[in-house]
Amino acid sequence: MERLFRKDNVTLSIQVLLKLAGIVALGLSVGLAGSIDSLHSKLLEFTLLLLSVLMSVHIYTYRPKSLLPYTLLVWVVSPEIRRLMDWLVQSYNDTSIVSLIPYCVSLTLLLPILKNKKQIDRRVGLIMKIIGAALLYGFGLGFLRYGLSSVYDLLNYVVPFLVFIYVSVSPFDNDTRDRWLRSLSYLAVIVAAYGIYQYIALPPWDKFWMMNADMNSIGLPQPQNFRVFSFLNSPGPAGVFLAVALAIMTVQKRWRALGIVGVMIVAFALLLTLVRVGWIAYAVMIIAYFLRSALRSKVRLLALAVIIILAYTFILPMLPGANNVTSRIETFGSLEEDHSFNERLIFSNEILSGLLANPLGKGLGSSGLGAKITKNTDMLVAFDNGYLNLFYTFGVPLGLAVIAILGYLFFYTYKSSKAEKMYSPIAFAAISAILFLLFASNVIRGLSGFILLFVVSLALMPNSSKREEI
Repeated sequence: MERLFRKDNVTLSIQVLLKLAGIVALGLSVGLAGSIDSLHSKLLEFTLLLLSVLMSVHIYTYRPKSLLPYTLLVWVVSPEIRRLMDWLVQSYNDTSIVSLIPYCVSLTLLLPILKNKKQIDRRVGLIMKIIGAALLYGFGLGFLRYGLSSVYDLLNYVVPFLVFIYVSVSPFDNDTRDRWLRSLSYLAVIVAAYGIYQYIALPPWDKFWMMNADMNSIGLPQPQNFRVFSFLNSPGPAGVFLAVALAIMTVQKRWRALGIVGVMIVAFALLLTLVRVGWIAYAVMIIAYFLRSALRSKVRLLALAVIIILAYTFILPMLPGANNVTSRIETFGSLEEDHSFNERLIFSNEILSGLLANPLGKGLGSSGLGAKITKNTDMLVAFDNGYLNLFYTFGVPLGLAVIAILGYLFFYTYKSSKAEKMYSPIAFAAISAILFLLFASNVIRGLSGFILLFVVSLALMPNSSKREEI
């Protein structure tokens, strides 16, 4: 009886019960929806969600080192799965159960976090308390005004910091860190390759989505007349994802997928997104890594930079979409004449005026995709300044606290990269990218936050010579 109630056995029993509960719920849903035609599509969406969560629990139980790559895979492919399903039934909806799959799967990370909560580092614990206080305040303020939109926004913030905590308590060795980064690179090559195909051919399901999602800013629903978004929701997240992955692939051969060929595929797809902040984020990460890396890595980076410059000069002009790319790059020299840049300045001035009038913030759900889902006209779907978005959401005091946490991570990774020359430099590069990208959008939530805080957390991951399972 005593063995039955050991900690490991109780944890395993909980996982088995979760699986059984999922199977029972799936059976009940099939029985209910089978008799109602209008529920067929929702049944399929719910089935995908349930199977995805059950798979994550299974992976955590038997292959825990694969839990993080699996979660990242779900985040990346879910938008495309949703587009395929909408196209198959020829019906577009702003809300979809498929959109909840990445969040539900990510919550599985709570299992190893709770199991290893006593191993949470003091620094990570302090970060948790400050971020937790900001989220509680923002949710309490936002839920009263925006309802379910605040719940969706809360998940967008919680998930990236769950990843941050998960990695920081993971007792895996350096091989696992390398495997995680290679997984990110391989996924980026797949995303890039599909993005290039999408740009050349434009599959019908992506065209259907472009015609119904009111995304006029990304171009016309015609081959080679739009900004590439690949599997992701829009060019912005695709650009940030590819930029981070490309930087990781550039700085270390061991993290690279398909060698130089993989680097070139991801680089070309990144150019086709026409996301300028993505290009600059890549440059920021490379420069930051160069400043803190070992001498051997610096020499390799310089050699690879020469190859990239030669490819841009001689190969890019022969590829489809080269004119759009070069035209976009030329706008860097005349930002004062750029419509998008000027719109951002006007928007920032208006928000700043509003913050001076209301420094306590509006709460979670006041901006972002949650606003679009609930169709509340009192909220801002697009927010073109991440720093102001933090103040707008959490108020000036707590917004400053969140920014102070990011500043602390910047100085911590800068200092730790003086001694540790593998993971701390790339973590420093990632936090540098966060601080830059926040001038354009709020990148610490959703997929971009997931990826960037994952890379930052590698510097806080405990060094373990043992190959332990969590």
